[in-house]
Amino acid sequence: MLRLLLIASGLFALAMPTHAQPTGAEDSVQTDRTPGALEVSVERSFIRMSTGTATVAPITGYGVATRIGYRPAALSRRALFEIYGLHAPSDASSFSRAPQVSTMGLAGSVLLRKPDRSINPYLTVGAGVYHVDAQEGQPCRPEDGCLDESGVSFRDATLASALMDAGLYVSLLRQLAVRAGAQLYIPVRAPNRVRDSGNTRPAVSLGVTIRP
Repeated sequence: MLRLLLIASGLFALAMPTHAQPTGAEDSVQTDRTPGALEVSVERSFIRMSTGTATVAPITGYGVATRIGYRPAALSRRALFEIYGLHAPSDASSFSRAPQVSTMGLAGSVLLRKPDRSINPYLTVGAGVYHVDAQEGQPCRPEDGCLDESGVSFRDATLASALMDAGLYVSLLRQLAVRAGAQLYIPVRAPNRVRDSGNTRPAVSLGVTIRP
């Protein structure tokens, strides 16, 4: 899906008007990277599900994150208010047993440099709902490498969560940027019964941002 989005983004950029402008105006357009009001991001995420134990390797997973945001002109386009969502399917490998994870919520971020800069770091905080599907219905055989009660253990859980995110935009055009970041998905007040499903999940992500 990410490859198709990249192709679509390229076609979108090629379809932009290219009528002649005075040299000064053309230079201004080329250097102006100020984002518009709307912003849509699609990212590939690498998630640490569990740090593991002395006898069990860390468990990781891959997911897709989407973000839809709005930048108010009254705040000079530096602030972004967005809806975020992430889905990481379960890992079918018997040696991993990574659970299925989904989260969504609301977040606010701010650009740390002037909004017209080509490379611009950002900071984000947010809150939402975090769900873990432990896939407990699958048989667990130690001879296949399945994790049992003595190692890492996940339980089905739906929890309130917080999000912390730091990263940067690399603007290719005013309408198109690369977005990279590091996130912490933090379940709030997770009860002991959900075991490792209540742990904080660090993640890194890389994707594209379209600003129509």
